Amino acid sequence: MGLKSPHLLLASSNPNRMLANLSHILDASACNVIRSEIDKNVKLLFDLGESHYLFAKQLAKSHWRQRISRLYYGAYNARRAINLHEDGSFGTDVDDHKKTGLPDKLNNSSTYTNQLRVLREDRNLSDYDHTASEADLVLTQDEAERFVTDFLKDARLYLVSRGIAL
Repeated sequence: MGLKSPHLLLASSNPNRMLANLSHILDASACNVIRSEIDKNVKLLFDLGESHYLFAKQLAKSHWRQRISRLYYGAYNARRAINLHEDGSFGTDVDDHKKTGLPDKLNNSSTYTNQLRVLREDRNLSDYDHTASEADLVLTQDEAERFVTDFLKDARLYLVSRGIAL
């Protein structure tokens, strides 16, 4: 038995907490179905991030706005995958972009948390400031790509080590 749509699960605001509450009334088999659905969404979020990253890498550097934006979304969705798995947090509103924190158990978590903030600011500049030039970025394109490459590598290792099949 699979769950039909992730919307109910993710709309719970915290599917891990929901599962903990339901575990008192559901049998182990039903709880495993919910856990599998959560894990499937973790994988899909990570895959979405990787897709943005791979798209960004294909773009010419003259398209700096699009490269920075897609690199950011690569890292952003990997962060969302980690946090959904780790603490059940999930959001789709604009405030979710401000949540750059990562679990201490992730290699280089404090560096990645800080770099995510910086890359978010660069993404905002790229996407919304019509007067901006590439020189206004805090991270160069190469620095942003290197950061996202390293972050995705460590995020993958982290999630795989916790049983997520990526």
